[in-house]
Formats: sequence, C-alpha cells, structure tokens
Amino acid sequence: MIRASLVVLGLAFSSLLGACGPEAPPPVSPSPLRAAEAPPAPAPPRALTPASFEIDPVAIGLEPDGVTKLCDASLARAYATLDELRAMDGKPDAELTWESTVGKLDWARLALRNAGDFPGLMAVAHPDEKVREKAKACEPKIDRFETSLWLDAVIARVVKRYADKGDPGSSNVARARLLSHVLRDFRRNGLDLDAAGQARLRALNEELTKLGQDFDSNLAASHLSIDATPAQLEGLPKEWLASHPPGKDGKVRVTTDYPDYFPVLTYAKDRKVALELYKQFDNRAADKNVAVIEKILALRTEKAKLLGYATWADYVLEPRMAKNAKTVDAFLEGLKKHLAKKGDAEMAEFRAMHVKLGGKANDPIPPSDRLYLEDQVRKAKYGLDSKEVSQYFEVQKVKEGLLTITSKLFGISYRPVQTATWHADVEAKEVFDASGKLLGRFYFDLYPRDGKYKHAAVFSIRDTIKKADGTRLVPIAAIECNFPRPSPGGPPALMSHQDAVTFFHEFGHVLHHLLSESELTSFAGTSVARDFVESPSQMLEEWAWAKETLDLFAVHHETGKPLPAPLHASMLRSRGFGRAIATQRQLFLAALDQRYHTRPPPFDTTQVLKETHDAYTPFKYVEGTHFQASFGHLIGYDAGYYGYQWALSIAQDLFTRFKKEGLMNAKTAADYRASILAAGASDDEAKLVARFLGRAPSDAAYRAFLLE
Repeated sequence: MIRASLVVLGLAFSSLLGACGPEAPPPVSPSPLRAAEAPPAPAPPRALTPASFEIDPVAIGLEPDGVTKLCDASLARAYATLDELRAMDGKPDAELTWESTVGKLDWARLALRNAGDFPGLMAVAHPDEKVREKAKACEPKIDRFETSLWLDAVIARVVKRYADKGDPGSSNVARARLLSHVLRDFRRNGLDLDAAGQARLRALNEELTKLGQDFDSNLAASHLSIDATPAQLEGLPKEWLASHPPGKDGKVRVTTDYPDYFPVLTYAKDRKVALELYKQFDNRAADKNVAVIEKILALRTEKAKLLGYATWADYVLEPRMAKNAKTVDAFLEGLKKHLAKKGDAEMAEFRAMHVKLGGKANDPIPPSDRLYLEDQVRKAKYGLDSKEVSQYFEVQKVKEGLLTITSKLFGISYRPVQTATWHADVEAKEVFDASGKLLGRFYFDLYPRDGKYKHAAVFSIRDTIKKADGTRLVPIAAIECNFPRPSPGGPPALMSHQDAVTFFHEFGHVLHHLLSESELTSFAGTSVARDFVESPSQMLEEWAWAKETLDLFAVHHETGKPLPAPLHASMLRSRGFGRAIATQRQLFLAALDQRYHTRPPPFDTTQVLKETHDAYTPFKYVEGTHFQASFGHLIGYDAGYYGYQWALSIAQDLFTRFKKEGLMNAKTAADYRASILAAGASDDEAKLVARFLGRAPSDAAYRAFLLE
C-alpha cells in the first residue's frame, strides 16, 4: 500500500496517490474563468526564510520545533513560487513560457510535498507524542494552501493564457498532460463556484482534514487486547509462545497488533479465543471512529454535490482509469460472478474441515475461522504446514534476500548510511546505480510500537524532479511495517510466508518511488493513477513465490538449509486454494467503500457493513463489530479500494513477460524499469503497459490467475 500523502495538491496533480485517466489528454478547452477573482492565498509569515527545494526533511523534522520549521519554511517556498507565477498576470504572451507558468506549479508542488510528506509520516510513526501532535498541525496549513491555490483566479488566468497561446516549440507529452490536468483541476476544485460556494468549500476541506486526522489518531491510539491461558493458545508456533510468557496471573496478554492477531487467528486450536480477538480487532477505535466516519461521509457528499457531482465516488473517480462509479460497480459485480463457483467449492472444503475438527455441518462459520480453516485444508490436502514454512522466513534473512534480488534484477546496489532516524529500530539505506551514482534513500521501519501506524505502507519523504542542470533531486521514502521484531538472544523473529509476500509488495512501491526518471515531480515515481499504483508492487509479489528467487534467502533459521523442493511444491500447489474466498473479501471491502461513497447520507454504516459483508463473503457478519472504525483505506483510499483488484489485473498482465523470459532476466527488467518504473505517469498508464508488453493490455492472465 502507498500511503496517502497529506498533500492534496499532489493528488490533483497525479501525485503519490494521484490519478490520471487511461485516455490521451483531452484537448484544452477549460470552462471560462469567473469574472470575480478569488482572494489570493494567505501569505506566509514574513520573518520566515523560504526553504530550499532540495531540503532534506529528515534532517530537520525529527523534533517538535523542527517538524514545525520544516512545514512552515517549505510552505513559504511554495507561496513564494506561486507569487512568481502570479506576477506573470498582465505580462506579454511572449513571456508566458512553460518555465514561468505550469513549470512553476510543478516546483510549487515539490515544495508543498516537502512541507507535508515527512510531517505526515511523523504524525503516525514518531514515538514522541509531542512530535506527532506538532506534525499533525501541518496538514490544515497545507489544506488551506491547496484550497486557496485552486480558487485563485489570477493563477488560473495566467495558466489559461499560456494554454490558449500554445507552445509551438514543445512536443513534450508529459508537459501537455500536466497542463490538461491543471486546467481540469481548477474546475474540480471549485474555481467556478460563487463566493458563497467557495467559502463553504474552504470550510468543508478544513473540516474533512481535521476529521481524517482524528480517524487516524484514534486508530493509532487504540490498544485492545485479550488475556488467554497457555492452554487456550495451543497450536501457535513455539517461537511465538516463547516470546509471550504468561504474567503473574498465569495468562498471556494478546494484543490486536498484527504480530499477535494473525498468528492467533491462523493457529490457535481454541476458536473461541480467536473469535474474541477478532471481535476486539474489528472494534478498534469503534467508540470514536464510527461517528467520525459517518460525519466524513456526510461532508464528502456535500462537497461532491457542491462541485456538481452526484456522489463522492463520481467525484473521486473522474480522473482515474475507471472514470465513474458505474464502471467500478460493473467491475466488482463481474468479478463476483466470475468467482462464485470456485468460492462455493472452497467453502465446501472449509465446511468439511470444520466438521472433521469436531464442528457440526450446519454451524455458522465465523470469519475469524477463515485463515485457520484455510491453513488446515492446506495441511491436509497439500501436505503444507504454514508453521513449518515460517521456519524458512526469518525477518532479517527475508530483508537481505529482498535486497539481493532487486539489486541483481535492476542493476542497483544498497549501502547503509549513518543518519538520524525517528526510532532506534529504523535503518537507513542509500541506492546506487551501476556507475556509483546515488539514486535515492529509503528507511526500513519494520516493527510495531505504541503510537505507530498499524498497517504496512510506503510513505514518500521527498519526491524527485529533473533540475535545470539536468541532474535529479534524490528521492527519499520510508517503508512502514509491523513484522516480528528480532531480539538478541531471544527466539527467532519468524514471518509467515504471507508476511514475506507483503514485504516484497511494499518494497515494490519503494523501487517505483526511487527509480523514477520523470522530468516533472507531478508525475514522478508512484504519482500515477490510484487504480494503477499498486500494479508494480503486486507484480513484485511473484518473486516471493518462485524457487529460483526463494533460494537466495529462504533458509531454515536453525540449520541454514534452503527451502526444500517438496515443501515449495506444496506451497505452489496450495497457493490457489483460498484465493477465491480471499478475493471475495477484497471485493467486499471494495463494495463497502463504494456503497459508503454512493449512498446518500445519513445512513447506519454498521447496517451497510453487515449487508455488504454477507452479500460478498460466505461468512456471516459478527454482531457487535464495527470494522468501519478501523478501515483506514476509507481515509486514504476513499472510493478507491477497488483499485487493488483493478491494479492486480494489470500486474498479472505485466508479469506474463517475466514469466516467459525469466524472473531474473536483466533485459526484461531493464525494459520494465524504463517503461514503467522510470516513467511514472509521464504518459498514459495503459500506453506504458502496452509499451512494455508490446501489445494491448488484457485481463486474460488475471482472470485465469483467480481460478488457479
């Protein structure tokens, strides 16, 4: 997952989670500008010296005062850059060049990302609550900047004059693409509204920003747990049990953090304990976030209607590959039908295993048993014991293997760098090409802690751009995960194979971010259509399955012997099992996201959750749970969760060439890097895919994959 940036301007410009459609940029024919000019953006503090575009956010933003300085100084740079653009109003057409108009917006975006990206990470990852609170104070400032920019009729007039005069000396596809997006986004962000409408839009944006922060903070602060006896935890790996000794009361504290939650649901023989933990997991922050998300949904609907859209989903999807809610609904329903038969067959095997383990044939099977039953069937049908598999996936070995594979694949190298970080667990690496040129820097932040982001995601820290002298600004990113933490002298930190797949997935985002060669920061790296952004990461997951790549790192933590061929064969035979039911869950999440953002509020989000859950999955909703309170994608991926399956279709298509030519084929990897990773969103995403494949994109590989 790429985590949504704080910077809304970036979204409008196809940023880290931004969007752009599959068709070629439309002819420039923007709506006429309003006669009444919007007020200019509020000026930054006069005493503040604007930051350099090339500022290193980590060097500044690790302390409470530093994170404020980083935000404010970078915002000052963004304001100063827009002042330069605004000064072009009234100048002769001959002086309206790319560099003096739309190019200025691209640089302003870089400054704005410098202001918001690292504070956005610190707001959910820094161990000091004071830093987290100071970091969160940046987002409303950025929101006000972004809102004012798109309502600034002076800037819009300058850009429109540049578009109208044409630029006969330019045939740059990326520049034409950005110009069309900017003109579109003035309309999408309220420039055509009257004064009262613009005032209400400002208020809505500020309130939505605050509510989104509240949702994330409430979830990060939620520390739910259960107490269980060692007997109730029978079945868990011995390493997990060794790292969870009973307290004075003889019970083990089991939290809702990932390293506790997933092992208990997958392995605990006492399914009542698993169900109790499931209830706690799906009730994280429910006491606060149910009300927060219902308020957010109401305000999003109001904003969409204010801007002329029927629903929030239609507003969000317009610049994406899917374009509208109708297309997404058809996509989800088509997949639901495609998977129905296989899903029924898998559920029949789940139920047979439930009976074999002592259950009754007509028992309702709770969703908390899905991973457990899947694991039991794999073991019985394919001879696959996932606990045995995990013996070959020690965290540090997986990390080393991931770096080895991607280094060989893309002709790059990684070197540790000594630099300040936000926690002792965080490790910094620099990336170099074959000639020794520095390409980027990233940070591993792999283990859970209080106050930290609860999921797995990659955060931008600094974007790249091509500078006037032809060199590139070095991009920076952080990979945030919640894997088991190694401890000297303690039990080994063993990952599930699924954890390893997640690790490869997230690192795909890191590579996409760091290997960019886009001229424009607005289209650099992962600044692609939101329903395309997961494709490179989903494709890289395949390298966590192939024997030739697993042999580079998957060794037994005690013996050092590689993953045995028979065990790997069992992994491959069993891989497809459970895929239909797992995909049905993904369709449920996507459908829930769409229903929340297409249904007119007010409505009971819990009732819609229950209805959608039971319509898309074979399990019954667990009464008294409120999953919507912890569904973080509702904040960062609102109306866009379908994009995971949409992007998976593209990922499977991209993988067909590696499958044919070899997973470690350097020529194929070089073509992929040039066509997809380096390009970012500099051209239409469908064209980039076609360029790499040498043919038009197809969903044939994806549909076959779902039924394997």
